[in-house]
Amino acid sequence: MVVTLPKRSPLMILLSEILRKVLMIISKIFDPLRAKLRNKLLERASAPESINLASENDPPVLLLMVYRAKNAQMVKALLRQVNSNADVRLWALDEISSELADQTLGFGPGTRFTNLNKLYNAKPIVEGSWVVLADDDVMFVRGSLTRTISIMRQAGLSLAQPSQSILGWWTFPFNVARPFLVARDSNYVEQGPLLVVDPLFARLILPLPDENDMGWGIEAEWYRAKEGRYRIGVIDDCRVVHCARAGSTTRTALRFAV
Repeated sequence: MVVTLPKRSPLMILLSEILRKVLMIISKIFDPLRAKLRNKLLERASAPESINLASENDPPVLLLMVYRAKNAQMVKALLRQVNSNADVRLWALDEISSELADQTLGFGPGTRFTNLNKLYNAKPIVEGSWVVLADDDVMFVRGSLTRTISIMRQAGLSLAQPSQSILGWWTFPFNVARPFLVARDSNYVEQGPLLVVDPLFARLILPLPDENDMGWGIEAEWYRAKEGRYRIGVIDDCRVVHCARAGSTTRTALRFAV
């Protein structure tokens, strides 16, 4: 599989920012309709007859997530993406959901990175595990976690995230799914809503920096960690919906986005 890295000029970056603002305005205007479609997608993903897309032949997976009890249904839908042997470690911000109690290792307030690190350091990790960092308000609407990892392995990507559907909230246009593409290189992988790290690269970037409360600038650190040695990117063949608007992010992202 060939994955190319496009070049970006200052003019293209400016045009990308203008496009981002226009698309965000359109997204806000049509969000009542988009919200209805998101709810239908969640109902379908949560249905008892929904197929578990995981395979027992998948590589070892460690999934880390901080969740709020109100999003338990969406978390359960995402957990169908991992096999029964996956190491799922959850942290509850407010209260432990009874439906997620078996996978919840602790609860209480705290910053995202601090709580993710508590989960990461809670117990030994199976050798060769792929690490998944997921928000509690994201779900697959095309492809699966298994397919995301499979494409990453074929493309030689060490850090990647599935593309985002226009039905959800995204930060930059390059995150949005592009038709007719399977995967693409990027100089920037956003810290959410869901990202996947291969075993080697995970050793470089985990645990996360506790002092970085909001995670600002972490994407630039990942860029420096991968430069000249690893490849990072976006998997367009798999698509997720992020159901909540992301907070503001550092403008550093614009410098590295492709």
